Amino acid sequence: MRFLKKLASLFTGGAGGGNGRSLSIYVFSNRCHEPITAEIDLVNSLSREEESDAEFYTRKVLQGSGKNRCFTQVEVELWFDRNKNIIRYEVSGGRWLSADEYDAELVRFDAPAEEEDPEGADPPSDARSQKEDL
Repeated sequence: MRFLKKLASLFTGGAGGGNGRSLSIYVFSNRCHEPITAEIDLVNSLSREEESDAEFYTRKVLQGSGKNRCFTQVEVELWFDRNKNIIRYEVSGGRWLSADEYDAELVRFDAPAEEEDPEGADPPSDARSQKEDL
């Protein structure tokens, strides 16, 4: 089992992604009400930023899953300091989420849709039979 974990870490970049190479980001799509996550490769995805106080910059366009036939894109711009810590972000088409907010939104998004009882709908069959007996 230990051998398989070592082998898997070769392909995933280490155990749990805690090697400092990637950063998880979380956003919420305003259009589809969907939480979206992405990984930023801190080695290959960052560009040098010369026009602001930031050291690095990246821009990502995140695609929603298309669940419920709703397709959306959320644009995220990130600015980093020299230690590759986020110092500023901008989100278009959504809003920024923390990891805990993302988990809560994901539970909500994946929950089965509740059926709404439209006004004027027939009552359940046993309720109907109770009325008829009176």
